[in-house]
Order: sequence, then structure tokens, then C-alpha cells
Amino acid sequence: MPISIVVPQLGESVAEGTVARWLKAQGDRVRKEEPLVEIQTDKINVEIPSPAEGTLASILVAEGTTVLVGTEIAVLAAPDEVVGGKPAAAPALAPAVAPAPAATPARARAAAPPPAPPAAAPEPAYASHGNGGMVASEGRNLSPAVRKIMREQGVRSEEISAIRGSGLAGRVTRDDLLEYLSRRVAAPAAATAAAAAPPLAVHVPLPGYLAPQAPAAGALGPREEVIPFTRVRKLIAENMVRAKHTAAHTHCFDEADMSAIVALRKEWAPKLEAQGAKLTYMPFFIKASVLALKEFPWVNGEVRGETMVLKRYYHIGMAVGRDEKGLIVPNLKDCDRKNLVQLAAEVNDLAARARNDRLKPDDIVGGTFSITNAGVYGAINSAPVINVPEVAILGVHKIVERPVIRDGQIVARPMMNASIGFDHRVVDGELAVKFLRRVCELLERPELLWFYA
Repeated sequence: MPISIVVPQLGESVAEGTVARWLKAQGDRVRKEEPLVEIQTDKINVEIPSPAEGTLASILVAEGTTVLVGTEIAVLAAPDEVVGGKPAAAPALAPAVAPAPAATPARARAAAPPPAPPAAAPEPAYASHGNGGMVASEGRNLSPAVRKIMREQGVRSEEISAIRGSGLAGRVTRDDLLEYLSRRVAAPAAATAAAAAPPLAVHVPLPGYLAPQAPAAGALGPREEVIPFTRVRKLIAENMVRAKHTAAHTHCFDEADMSAIVALRKEWAPKLEAQGAKLTYMPFFIKASVLALKEFPWVNGEVRGETMVLKRYYHIGMAVGRDEKGLIVPNLKDCDRKNLVQLAAEVNDLAARARNDRLKPDDIVGGTFSITNAGVYGAINSAPVINVPEVAILGVHKIVERPVIRDGQIVARPMMNASIGFDHRVVDGELAVKFLRRVCELLERPELLWFYA
């Protein structure tokens, strides 16, 4: 009996996803739990495994199409079922919202032809846009994302007709249009630069090191580049604005003498690395935070309406930078139940999966407190933004040798600035200061991390 493949629940508040790429072609035999398709959400990419062994009988949704959770996207035939011929697989739904750029398939689809474009109702030849011009679809089945960019950038129908589409059946994709726009902006700028005559000047010999250097070939280019926000960047922007408009952001700062932890890491890092575990400073920050949160439970909470929810579990978020993909904050579950070695292994695993788009929906929901390490980028201080609905975030920074006074003597010590951003609606300044000081004390005396563990 055929099995329907549907888009599963992808996490809290996630109602839709985009079919980024099919990992199997129509007609391929698949094993149970073997990845079939990659679904892209606003936060992460998720691989959907096959629920059973069989043959991918039909692909119903094309790459680049955005669909709701629960939508049927493919049909899997049982191993003993005969899949006759090579049935065409037309997408069941046209994109309801702007589709994400389709990824290139992992391997050639020689076993079956690519899915045909969706059978859509005829569109009007022209649609007006805000600047008074007209946009034509020219029967190319343009996606909502492409049409939106056309309206915003004033792209006319004859320009679209001249673009060679890389999508299904020659459809112009969002990437095709953005590439065309970048070339369109660059051409007038280059022509203007070439036509400009050099100003008259009196020749005065200059020393070689002061003589003006001729620009390299091709150095003159556009002075501005228009880059539309990606879906991830839009989500980050919305979250940052919501955080600033919702929480009463306040910050305070402290410092910690990291001598003991630097020495511990120097001693134990090679031993753990030999066992396949890389020891960074993050496990120490997590352990110290958890112990401080137990002493000051209001920092490990959430505002819900006019109530404060105190959480007796400790899911610690860890900010991970992903270059152009945008920052994401996955969290480690139940950190109070794990020792430093376990935390080290999970930190490495979570960071690697975040950078490689291999997070699971559960990894990015349910956090209770977050830590952001700006020190890995060289920052010595920062004022981090709260990861709402949490009520506080710890900022840790670069460890720098500085002169300090110990027993009346000026000595060099590896010092680190620490900061806390807190929601002053529920966390008072006194509480925030005490919490941050306790974190610094625990970092200065790491033996307490084991004593209270």
C-alpha cells in the first residue's frame, strides 16, 4: 500500500517549510530512515527520512516550493509494489509564500525526468507595480518572490523575457533575477567611470611611495549593491526588534580572573582531545551559569503575560555564528545533569551541526538562558540582546593578560570581562549584579564547579 510523505511538525511556531532539495529521485529505491528530502524553515534545514523501505513512486512538490506543515509532498510505494513507467510528478501546490532558493541536487537524476512545473491557472499578461510600470509573467510561472523583487526594483516584462531561467522548465528563479539585477547595476556605473575625463593637472614629480597608483583592471565597479534580506535575516531582524520592544533591556558588567581555568584547560585539553573531545571554555561558562541560576532562579525564567514562570530545568542556549546564514541559538538540554566532559562533547556537536545546517527542530526550542561568546571574534566587551522570551543573557569575551594587584603586588593575570543583559521588568539590578558576580566567582574557583555539581 502506498505511503504518503508529508511535511512533519518542524518546531514551535513553524507553520511552513520550503522544499530545498530532493535527496532521492523519482523511481529510486530507498531504505527505512534514509533521508528523502531537505526542508528549509526560517531557522534551520531539516532532512526528512523515509518512514519505510520502498520506492519513491511520485514527487508531488518541486524544489523551491513553500508548503504548510502536513502537506503531502511525495508517495512511497512498498517494496513489493510495481511502479510502472516513469510517472510525471507535478507539484501539488503552487508556492503560497516566497520560496527559498532551490539548492542544487546532491547527485544527477538519471533514473527519472525532473518534476514538471505546476499546472497553474493562466495569469494576466501584466500586473501593475508601485512605480507606475508594468510587470509581465510571460507565461514563465514566476514565483511570488520573483514578482515581489520585480515590483520593488522596477523590472519590466521585456527584461524578464531576456533572462535565461535555471528553474524547472526554464523558470526564472529568485537567484536568476538577483544576478541579473547585479549586472544591471554594474553596467551603468562602469560606463560612467569609463566616460569620465581625467581632470587637468600640472605634472609634479613625486617620490615613488607617494606616486598615485593606477587602479587594477576591473577595480572600478558599483559603489552600492542591493541585497534583499534572506528569510533567515528577516526572522533575525524581527526577533531583535521584538526583543528590544518587549524586554526592558538593561546591562551590567564585571570581570573574572581566569587563571585557574586557563591552567585547567591547558592541562586537560590535550588529554581529552586524545579521546576525541575538544575542550573549549564554553563548558565552564555553562556549568558556572547553571550553578548561579540555581541560586538566583528568577534569572532562569520567562514572562508570560502578567506572570513570571520560573523554570526548574536548565536548557542553556549557545549563540553560534554562521556567516551569511545568520546567527542561531540552539540549546543544550538539562545541563545541570551533565559533567564538563559531557558538556564539552555536546557543545562541539551542537556547534558543528549548527554551522552545517544539521540542527533538529528540538535543538532550537525550549531554551531557558543563553550565553554569547563575543570573545571568539576578539571582542573584549559587549552588551548582548536578550533571546526572548528568556529574561537574561550572559556575554563572555576575550581572555586578555592585564596588570592587576594581588597581595599588594602588580602582576599579570588572564582577565575576562563578563556582561549580563537582563529584562528589568522582572530582574532587578541588584539581582543581576549578584548573579553576574556569582558567575565570576565560580569561574575564578573552578573547584566549586565540581563541589556543587
